[in-house]
Formats: sequence, C-alpha cells, structure tokens
Amino acid sequence: MAEIMDLAILNGKVVIPDDGVYPLNVYVKDGKIKTLSAEVLPARETVDAAGKYVAPGIIDPHIHLGLFAPLKTELGTETRAALISGTTTQGVFFGGPQSHLESFPAVRADINAHSFTDIIPHLVIGTDQQLAELTRYAREFEVASFKIYMNGIPGLIPNVSDGFIMDVLAEMKKTGKPCILCSHTENASLVARAVRLLRETKGEQITVADWTLTHPEIVETEAVDRLAHLAAEARCPVYIVHLTAAASVRRLKELRLGNPYVSVETTSPYLSIRHTDSLGGAIKMEPPFRTQQDLDGLWQGIAEGVIDTIGTDNVTMTIAEKNMNAANVWEVLPGYAASEHHLSVALDEGVHQRRLPLERVLACMTKNPARKFGLYPRKGSLLPGSDADIVLIDLEREKKVTAAATHTRSDFSIYEGRVFKGWGVMTIKGGRIVAKDGALVDEQPRGVCLRR
Repeated sequence: MAEIMDLAILNGKVVIPDDGVYPLNVYVKDGKIKTLSAEVLPARETVDAAGKYVAPGIIDPHIHLGLFAPLKTELGTETRAALISGTTTQGVFFGGPQSHLESFPAVRADINAHSFTDIIPHLVIGTDQQLAELTRYAREFEVASFKIYMNGIPGLIPNVSDGFIMDVLAEMKKTGKPCILCSHTENASLVARAVRLLRETKGEQITVADWTLTHPEIVETEAVDRLAHLAAEARCPVYIVHLTAAASVRRLKELRLGNPYVSVETTSPYLSIRHTDSLGGAIKMEPPFRTQQDLDGLWQGIAEGVIDTIGTDNVTMTIAEKNMNAANVWEVLPGYAASEHHLSVALDEGVHQRRLPLERVLACMTKNPARKFGLYPRKGSLLPGSDADIVLIDLEREKKVTAAATHTRSDFSIYEGRVFKGWGVMTIKGGRIVAKDGALVDEQPRGVCLRR
C-alpha cells in the first residue's frame, strides 16, 4: 500500500532555482519535502496549483527588527507580513554596544516565542569586547554570520578600521566553523566629506534627490575593492550587503574572476526605486537610491551572476518615527518597511519587465541566501529532505500597493500606488498552509531561531 502523504501540491509548475521549471507534483510528509513526482500519490490534504508556480519559500537575508519598536512587537507584525507574501525565512541583524553573551539569549527566546518566520541571526561586531567574544558566539549560540560597518551612522553605529576587520576575519577562522562576514561597504571618510560639501552648498534646501550626493558611487566602489583585498588576504568569506551602484557591479565582475571570497547582495528597493522618484522623504535611505543606470546595472549583475542574493534591508518605522514631516531632509531618518512586497517587486521588475528567467531571479531569493548562510539544502530548495517551506506564485496577478492594505505596522509605503504583476498567493511553512490570498490562515507563530 502506498505511503499516504500529509500534503500534495498538484498540477503546478515547480521552480528549481537556477535550473528550470518543471510540471511536477510536490509531496510533503512530516514537515519535509518527501518527493517530486509526475504521479498522483495519496495525501491527506491536496492543493490544486494549476496555473501557479511552486517555489521554495523566499529567504530575505537582510532585515532589521526592534529598532523603532520592541523586538517582540515587530516579530509579531513584520514577520507576519513577510509570511503572508511568501517569505518563510529572514536574516536579522542584531547590533548595539552590549555583549551579545548578555543580550542574545533573550533575543533567541523572543524569536522562538513570537516569530512567524524562521530567523537567521547575524551578530554585529563593533567593539573590542564583541571581537573578543566572537568565538563564543559561534560555538555557544551556533551563529555563523557576523557584520561590520565600514561606514556607520554618526552617533549610532561606529565605523570600524581595516585592522579591526582583519581581526574579525581572524577570529572567525579560529571558530573552526564556516563563518561569513557581512559588511556595510562604504568609505566612511569620503561619505563624511560628501556630507560636509553638500551642507556647505545646499544647506537646508537639500532634496531627497540631492541626498544621493552624500554617498557618491566612489564611496562604495573603493570600499568594495578594499574589502575584497582584505578577504583575499585573510582567505575568509565576506558578504557585501545592499550594493547600490552599477560601477560596483562592473568592478566586482573583474574582482570575482580571481577572488572566491566575495559574495554580493542587493535589495529589492534598490532594484525598483530611483533617487528622483517623487516620494519625498519616504525614500531617504542609507546608502541612498541612485539613477536608472545604476538600477539597470544591478539587474545586469543579477543576470550575469555577479550579484548572488536579493534582500530588503527592511527597517520598519512610521511616518512619525521616520520624522518624514521634518523641516528639511537632513532631519529625516533613513529606512522603511519593504519585506511584504519583496517577492512582487522582483517578479514585476525582473521577470516581467526585464524578461529574466524566473528560476534565475528566485535563485537569488531562495537557494543562494541559503547557501551563503549555511542552510542549504534544508532551506532554499524543494529537494527531498528539505524543509517544506513553499510559496505558490501567480505570475499574472496584478495588484496595486497601498499602505492601508499592508500588514506591517508602518503607515507608509515606498511603493504607494504602484501596480506589481506577480504575487505569492499561498505560503506553506513546515508543511502547513499558513497564508492564502493575502491573509494569514494560521495565527500561531511557528518561527524558530536557526542554529548553524
């Protein structure tokens, strides 16, 4: 007698990232992918996915939670919003000057109690104490990804020196684990100079489009080049977060020919918004948005495999928290909620507008982040034995974005009024149907803090 499956997803077009799309049925047993087959097997629950694409659950490798509201609050609101749209795993950066030995146990407990998505914790290393404790973070917490800021935020996040970066890379190697160092990769002194010059020339008359001048492309391209050299010298992998400039893509294309230590991320906002878009203070971000040519260059980097992953750099805040109604742009804070529209942005901009293969775009949002952060093939795959985290995609569905209709706690959207084609219409996590047609159908937070 044939084994009875827990869940059968029938008649769909199964996306194997960076491989192709196949007419297969997906079968789930005990929270795992059991098999892919053209046959119809018995199952306790069946989903008819005719006309839909069946893909691994989306992995957003780069978000921030708990910055403008308590972590418990945003685990409840922001991971829920992400899950509804097809994201099942998120990488969250945890910073601050304190010892992570003191703070992280409570963070992990909050994740396990309140998160709707599985969480990849990335720990910021910015102090000598954190540097000294890094090996313990890796061994005791089973964390394998860390972050430094080559350019921080004055008064909030300190910059670190090249020497400090080399020390971090050395400590990572001492752990004996396959660790990776995430880096905010900009030249801090050149940013400071650009800010000073713009204050002198524009003063309080600065616009959001002008804000881009505070981070000219050289601040990124120079730092990218420098970080790649440091990684090669240390023989330790680094991961450039939120790449923004086409010039950086061109330089990385050259660098990566002989340097296996560099991985690259951009974000769905940088792939869809220009610095001149008329959204006012809502789109103030750090690094800033750039030109149409830069946006096109980032997509070219995805097409050519220079860019590995797509995140969001989600920083949820309200209009009041962002200070959007301030007298001038200098006083507006960088950041926005972006997780909920992550998949739709990539489908609309990448698959529909640029005709990139669906399996290529989704590789940057599933398989590749899972591989970079030590989770493949458990995550980012539909191979037998993988976690049954799945999103069903209606590539033809069109929907207009309004802040009022989103599930985040934010009260504005950087995509207000835009119509995206391509939406996640069902999310399955751990073999359970948890969201359908833009609404949660399982209110139990089942996310866990992942160990690596």
